[in-house]
Amino acid sequence: MATALVVGAGVSGLATALRLTRSAWDVVVLDHGPHHETAPITGPDRHAAKRLAALPCPLHYETRRSTVTALRPDRFGVTVSFHDHEDEWFDVVVCAQPCCAAERLPGLRLLSWSRDHVALLYRAVQDTGIPLCAAELLADAFDIHTDDHAALAWWETTLKPHVRQASPCRQLDRTSPGNHFEAPRR
Repeated sequence: MATALVVGAGVSGLATALRLTRSAWDVVVLDHGPHHETAPITGPDRHAAKRLAALPCPLHYETRRSTVTALRPDRFGVTVSFHDHEDEWFDVVVCAQPCCAAERLPGLRLLSWSRDHVALLYRAVQDTGIPLCAAELLADAFDIHTDDHAALAWWETTLKPHVRQASPCRQLDRTSPGNHFEAPRR
């Protein structure tokens, strides 16, 4: 059975855990620290949430309160060091929270969303603004592709067209005269 470590128990982390569990993955979710505010779920995320809620129950994954101290990717997966117990090997590690130290851990210089069995889901979510869809699509990638590298590459290229561009309206300085918008009066 394939194994995954999901760092972060927020919306996208739990969505990833649920989808991977549905696909017969053995999933460990790291949940440490306080939860963030509830995020509004709209647009494509609302549809993804409905699909996730329709998953067969019960789904089981292990939740731990721990901290990752090192990631050591190899050709087949990632050896993860924890602060409170033995090293453990996973097929893939999904970093689903901004405070994940994946980019600062020894041996990793991640310049994109994914590399060597490590997916930076939080960065994809930050760039696209669609946390549930990004998480669901990541799990779909592992269903479609037998090779983790191919799955991560497909996921990254599939999400790239949805990267937010700063709209001209956002770039205007709304405090300057003539650059403010008013609702039409009736």
